[in-house]
Amino acid sequence: MDLIMEESKRDTKLPAILRAALELFTEKGIYATTTKDIARRAGVSEGALYRHFQSKQELAEDLYLTHLSYFTAQLDRSVLVYDNLRERLEALIEGCFRFFDEDRTLFTYLILSEHNELGRTSRKVRHIRHLVRDILAEARERGQVREGDLELFGAMVIGIIIRVAIFRIYGLITGDLKTRAAEVSDSCYRFLAP
Repeated sequence: MDLIMEESKRDTKLPAILRAALELFTEKGIYATTTKDIARRAGVSEGALYRHFQSKQELAEDLYLTHLSYFTAQLDRSVLVYDNLRERLEALIEGCFRFFDEDRTLFTYLILSEHNELGRTSRKVRHIRHLVRDILAEARERGQVREGDLELFGAMVIGIIIRVAIFRIYGLITGDLKTRAAEVSDSCYRFLAP
């Protein structure tokens, strides 16, 4: 899934700008990255960057909102074809892990950005936490989720996904994460089931 390439076919410089910004924002953070850094890494002039974005902040928000929307929409499509909690959890976790395996930098950027000012802008789009909340609420109505706080359960599911990804980044877990999806989703199912 290279959304950066898809969304920028009309402009040959835009993919390089987006990828450079993504890498630098993930490596150094948004505030520590300058527009000069982005232009240098992308192999373009700083003016080329400003032809597409009014500011570094606008570029950071565009990367975040566009990719978060796309990622969540992909998960929605893959999860909602199933009716039961076990299959939905496996589709959710496999989708997250596949996304991580395909573009670790983008996955990391979305996770890190949720915890800064960009996370506040995400109210404009459907977020993975909304998807998880919906999955759990529907499963509860079907008697597939035990009694307890659904927000807490959702936080636990998302926390497991993120923590497994972090362990992979640090080399504490090896191999493609998508091969671990069934094992992780089974563990999630067991703590959620009545």
